[in-house]
Amino acid sequence: MNIYRPILGETTKEEKIYPAIEKYKNEELIVENKHFQKIEEIDLNAEEVEFEKCIFTDCKITGSFEKAVFHDVIFERCDLSNCLFREGSFIRVEMKDSKFVGCDFTDSRVYHFSSNNTIYKYANFSNTNLEEIIFKNCNLSNSSFSECKIKNIYFENSELVQAQFFRTKLKSVDLSTCEINGIVTSLQDIEGAIVNNFQAIELSKLMGIVIK
Repeated sequence: MNIYRPILGETTKEEKIYPAIEKYKNEELIVENKHFQKIEEIDLNAEEVEFEKCIFTDCKITGSFEKAVFHDVIFERCDLSNCLFREGSFIRVEMKDSKFVGCDFTDSRVYHFSSNNTIYKYANFSNTNLEEIIFKNCNLSNSSFSECKIKNIYFENSELVQAQFFRTKLKSVDLSTCEINGIVTSLQDIEGAIVNNFQAIELSKLMGIVIK
């Protein structure tokens, strides 16, 4: 596992996010070296904004980050459920103890991404490039990973109940510590995945096998 963590310098504490976003939109100044704390925003428009070397702590935000860039960014104890991240870029990003329920990450690029104890139920990662990724102690139930390009992705002690993996090759992906009941995939996509004995019985349903 060779996942690079965010590289951060000294940050300035901020209790508002709008001023930084407006500066980017008006002056094209990257939002960098900011520590956003306890921010609550509804219908935030941060589309195409670039965030670099930033920390989000205890923030609750709804809205759109479509085509936004997150480079060396940490989210901790945040709730960004139902936010749009379509066509975004995530490079050396860490998400901890947070909620991204129902978020839309379709058509994004995600590299060197680590997530721990975070909820992604009903999130959509379809058509996303995922490289050097770890989901540890995460809830990804009912999430979609359709038509993804993946390389070195790790799932540890995570819930993938009824998660969808259509046209996403899981060869050499270790699912053995995860809950995968009701996973939606095909024989071609699951071929070569690493599973435990109990999971193998669950996956036998894909072949129409009935075990007594």
